[in-house]
Amino acid sequence: MNVKDQLKIINAGFRIIRADEQNLRIKEKSFVGMEWRTFEKGFASKAALGRRVRELLESNKIIEG
Repeated sequence: MNVKDQLKIINAGFRIIRADEQNLRIKEKSFVGMEWRTFEKGFASKAALGRRVRELLESNKIIEG
């Protein structure tokens, strides 16, 4: 997905998240800013990170990018 497509999605009210497994954090792009920034951090393991990402993706306004 290119930046223009991401902007369209964000303007429609969605958040885009991705898992940063190396640093055990979730990053996001939202209407507040178009740069990737930390959404949540402090996960004990990759498995815990993955569970939280799956939980967030149950929301109708959060997508993985």
